[in-house]
Amino acid sequence: MDMNSTTATTMTMMMTPWLHFSGGDYLIFETWMPESKGAIAGACIALVAFCILERWISAFRRQMEIQWGSRALALILQTQRTSTDIQHVDDKAKDPSDRIDAIEEGSSSLPITPARVRSRQRLVPPFIPMHDITRGIFQAVQSLFSYALMLAVMTFNASYIISIVVGLAMGEVLFGRIGRLNGGRV
Repeated sequence: MDMNSTTATTMTMMMTPWLHFSGGDYLIFETWMPESKGAIAGACIALVAFCILERWISAFRRQMEIQWGSRALALILQTQRTSTDIQHVDDKAKDPSDRIDAIEEGSSSLPITPARVRSRQRLVPPFIPMHDITRGIFQAVQSLFSYALMLAVMTFNASYIISIVVGLAMGEVLFGRIGRLNGGRV
């Protein structure tokens, strides 16, 4: 018996490298190998539910991103107001004649305050551990779902692939509008 034919036979038993509808493929776990038509149908239903859940998590993350963005903006505005209030208190504390002398001498003698130095708008939101750690957890869960779905597609089982496409479409129909801004309108 040739070693290459044994390897090819073993590989064919493990995975059929073309689109097929037959059973016997490992689906994500070694213990989950649907072989009968009913088991394949059950696996397809589970994949559809898994895809709908993935789209829900994606929509929930988008919604949370909007909330986190508005909270970060409020924090930035609050910080800017606080620094502006401190600047106004410093200006009021000075003698008015000092301000006139400073204007006559030129802007080089004006005191440099944090509000004057930072005149550009902040490009990156501040690091807020509660937001950013949760964002990382969402990313890890979404990556887990994506890789699990990729493994299901790599079985080349056409019924699994069709179920995944249908499940993602259904999930997008159900949850796709959540957390998306269309030209400033929700």
